[in-house]
Amino acid sequence: MLTMEGHIDSDFVSTPDGGVYLVRAAAGDYTGMGGTWEDTAPATRTLLTAVNIQQASPKSVEVMTGTSGAVNPQDWKIVHINDGVTYLYPDDSGQFADLLEFSDGVDMRQWRVRQCDNRPWRSYCRAMVERYRGEA
Repeated sequence: MLTMEGHIDSDFVSTPDGGVYLVRAAAGDYTGMGGTWEDTAPATRTLLTAVNIQQASPKSVEVMTGTSGAVNPQDWKIVHINDGVTYLYPDDSGQFADLLEFSDGVDMRQWRVRQCDNRPWRSYCRAMVERYRGEA
């Protein structure tokens, strides 16, 4: 069976200085009067291996954003994770709650998953991420 696990060899790995981290959102729920949010499990930060990061193509960015005005292409990246363990899935509302954290060459930044192609039977995960600037 064809598998992509470990396919990113040492010549192709593009892990930036500081590493690449998967930041899983804290689990919790609204409780009490007024709906106060309480975390039931803390957010986790996991170092990823076998990662390749590439600049997203202008066409890919256009498809994701449409023609909705000015978009900074530097804010979009393609990330391949081929460790055979890590996959990014949307939550029940269809949104991705996980963030990736890695350096863009200037500073460590968080990146929001906007689109993902998971193929566990091939140990393959390809994600299109956008720079996260906080709550929109």
